[in-house]
Amino acid sequence: MMKKIIPIIFILLAFTSCSDDDDNTNPLIGSWKLVKTRNFVYGAADYPNKETFTDYSDKNIVYTFDGKSNLTISIDGEKEEHEYEYKLDYLSGGPSSGEPKTQLVLIDNSKWTYGISDKGEMILGKSYVDGSDLYFVRQ
Repeated sequence: MMKKIIPIIFILLAFTSCSDDDDNTNPLIGSWKLVKTRNFVYGAADYPNKETFTDYSDKNIVYTFDGKSNLTISIDGEKEEHEYEYKLDYLSGGPSSGEPKTQLVLIDNSKWTYGISDKGEMILGKSYVDGSDLYFVRQ
């Protein structure tokens, strides 16, 4: 009897100790409505740097990320299909002295930083290369 129980215990332990690859859940999955963009205008000696916002909350622009790396951007019913990848990587593309890994979203191989604001908005950012930061709310 004991000889039959021991193999069963080992099999059960093997299944319960296996890690699940789904632990790295993708926070992008779902639909997100664009509500605003933020841009930085860098000043010169006579005028300071300026931050500008554009309100898109009255527009119907929705980004839908699925679990299979597909992104659908819907703008007033017109749809665009793109590929995306969510990952933790170096912004520069490779490790450099003191550079931490950053949460990134690659949309058609274009690199965007990823974050969540204190208001719960998702931020996809290009401000690290003088581009816009996009702010979304979950649908």
